[in-house]
Amino acid sequence: MLGGEIVSEVVMKISNLTKVFPLRDSKKGFTAVDAISIDLHKGEVLGVVGESGSGKSTLARCAFGITEPTEGSTTILGESLIGKSRKSTRALRANLGFVFQDPAGSINPRMSVHNAIAEPLMLAGMDSASIDKRVNFLMDRVGLATSQLSRKSHELSGGQCQRVAIARALATNPKIVLLDEPTSSLDLSVQAQILNLLEELRRDFDLTYFLISHNLDVVSHLSDRVAVMKDGVFVEVGTTRQVIDLPKHPFTRELIRVYSGGHADAPIHFDLDTWQDGPMNRWAFQNVSTFLPTQVIHPSAKPLTLDVAIDTQLEAISIDVAGSRFLLPELLADLDTDAMVVVRNNTIVYEKYSNEMTADSVHLLQSISKSILGALFAIMADKGVVDINKAIAFYLPELNGSVYEKATIAQALDMTVAINFSEDYLDPQSEMTRLDRAAGWRTNTTGQDLGLRSFLKTLTASGEHGKAYQYCSANTDVLAWLISEVTQRSYQDLLTQYLWQPMGAHDDATVIVDGEGLSVGNGGISCTTRDLARFGLLMVNGGRANGHQVVPGAWVEATFDGASADVESADYLQALHPGGSYKNRWWITAGSSREIFGVGIYGQYVWVDPTSKTVIAKFSSLPIPVDGLHSRKHMALFRAICAQ
Repeated sequence: MLGGEIVSEVVMKISNLTKVFPLRDSKKGFTAVDAISIDLHKGEVLGVVGESGSGKSTLARCAFGITEPTEGSTTILGESLIGKSRKSTRALRANLGFVFQDPAGSINPRMSVHNAIAEPLMLAGMDSASIDKRVNFLMDRVGLATSQLSRKSHELSGGQCQRVAIARALATNPKIVLLDEPTSSLDLSVQAQILNLLEELRRDFDLTYFLISHNLDVVSHLSDRVAVMKDGVFVEVGTTRQVIDLPKHPFTRELIRVYSGGHADAPIHFDLDTWQDGPMNRWAFQNVSTFLPTQVIHPSAKPLTLDVAIDTQLEAISIDVAGSRFLLPELLADLDTDAMVVVRNNTIVYEKYSNEMTADSVHLLQSISKSILGALFAIMADKGVVDINKAIAFYLPELNGSVYEKATIAQALDMTVAINFSEDYLDPQSEMTRLDRAAGWRTNTTGQDLGLRSFLKTLTASGEHGKAYQYCSANTDVLAWLISEVTQRSYQDLLTQYLWQPMGAHDDATVIVDGEGLSVGNGGISCTTRDLARFGLLMVNGGRANGHQVVPGAWVEATFDGASADVESADYLQALHPGGSYKNRWWITAGSSREIFGVGIYGQYVWVDPTSKTVIAKFSSLPIPVDGLHSRKHMALFRAICAQ
């Protein structure tokens, strides 16, 4: 390393760089990067460190021309990427190399190692003989044998894939290389090998590195300077020794304390009022039981077996959406994916985890929890426990005088209750925010809405029920309360006995409860990605699992058929799915493949395609709750996968 002495030549100049992502129903948007300026000097390693979601990768993508910034500029070797001809832009980009977090995902699975490294050279117009010579040279420099040139990524280890990615990044002899979490997906022993290789290559090729990492050990090992990032801004910049050994900013000190000591999984500056928003949600959605009361939904003693036969071609599918073309890994990254499992004909054909998730991790479902409640009510109605055509207040007489005095269970299930309720997640005065406070999801200093029961009693009717679709999360919470009251059993116990165990769940799930112990039915369930896929398989398989009818087949078929034509639908639903509807707590696409899906805010999905027998379970930590562009990208993603 340079020991903190920075040479004078500036190879990259970042000036007032800002990136704002649009928010639904907001003029301000979400500022991921906020007016950052910094110079990168020849031969140095600048390490940018911070929490997940702090804006590190967005900054790097804007600086390196991958993503267009909202404001500001970057000059590379004294020249800007903006306003140049295609030929000039290509020549300038040849000075940039890229090494990303997922070694296998950054290599086209259809390409051989040779072709993966050679591709940028071919685009640069180099002749075949020179390409072969350069590829062989790079293979030797990154410690790979030329006998591996004909292999494809799935035939290599993670460390070998990352060596190929490094060789590809160096193909055009770049001056500056972006290292975006280059070792985070590798075993510790392999991490050390890659770090040593990167240090050696920097020295031999006179490279400059822009390093993005959440790992302070990696940053300390490689970096000459460190910039600490929080909420889109640098809070501290200095030499590695200054920042790591003598931190000045409170956030830097807290970051180092949490990383090096005590509670490694604890969030920094956790706030109960903002935990659902990015970047905090990347941690919070996987750890709700650490800050909210939960109850366990127990798994089956005989879990439904899912075979595994990974389809490597899925990584290479191309998806055109919103004026851009993405490969599958690119779109998953763009959609802040935490996990995705694709099951076709009861076989896992794709499985991907990010942001420290694993197959054993649970993740908050948000409103997919509503689809699970719908299945439970189908079972309860089939057993004669409840009559869904009766008014909710018939079973909960304390709700007489509220909107639920005349609204039926069936109307609540189909979201056709006419109710004075705003589902605005960002409005601090909306009924949705009141619901969050009542459930314990936000701080409550109002002296009102002290628990779900007291809140639900205050809701009033806005018109005649059963005529129009109106999405309202409170309708789910009242049904979770109702079924517990009727059976005199907890909601989690009912889910365990009648759904989670019979469908063959492999792992514990949890459900959040309010301060009085009442389950938060509208979005409080957390489970593993594979178990969410198992739930989707119930729908594909007509309600059957492990040779038993778990959910009534007639209810499943009625769900696929969608809502009655005389129910007025919402404009936003029709814009996304013309002819679509909402039935039995599922969204109906009215597509030719009869797809249905459950969805939760911030990008949670279970997609069910009965035609191709495909289920896709996907968890995300998008920075904002709802956005039309993210929805369209998800639809395009799922349909492209199902079409394979």
